[in-house]
Amino acid sequence: MSEYANAPSSDARFYAVRLKPGQDVVKELRAFVKANSLKAVSIVSVVGSLNTALLRYANTGVWAEVSGHFEIVSLVGTIDEKGEHLHISLSDRTGKTIGAHFGEGSAVYTTAEITLAEFTDLSFRRELCPQSGWEELVVEPRSSI
Repeated sequence: MSEYANAPSSDARFYAVRLKPGQDVVKELRAFVKANSLKAVSIVSVVGSLNTALLRYANTGVWAEVSGHFEIVSLVGTIDEKGEHLHISLSDRTGKTIGAHFGEGSAVYTTAEITLAEFTDLSFRRELCPQSGWEELVVEPRSSI
C-alpha cells in the first residue's frame, strides 16, 4: 500500500489579495497568514509583476537578487505560521524565463494579484528531513494538534 493512501484531506477557505507597487511579496504573505491565524496555506494563483526578486537557484544554497521588469509567470508553494516554501518563475521583456526558490526581498512593480487556499482541517509545520537535509513539510490533521 502506498504511503499516500491515508493522506489527510481537507475543506478549504479561499482568500484573494492584491499587493501594490513596492510591497514585498514574501513579507506580505507572512503578514497575511499571521494576521488571519492561518495554519495550512497553499498558493492557488498569482499574476503580476516585480522589479526585484530574491532567488535561490537549484542546488546552490546561494541567494541572488535580480533586478529589472519581470512578469510573474507562476508562484507556487506552501505557507504555515512559521515558514514557507515558495518557488517562482519570472519572465523578462524578451520572454526569457527563470525559476528558483523565492525569498524575502522582492518588490512589486505594478501589482500582484494573489489567491490563497487555507486547508481548514490541516496544519502544516516543517521539520528537518534526514534524507534532504532541509526543513521539509509535515502535514497533520488539525484535530491532532
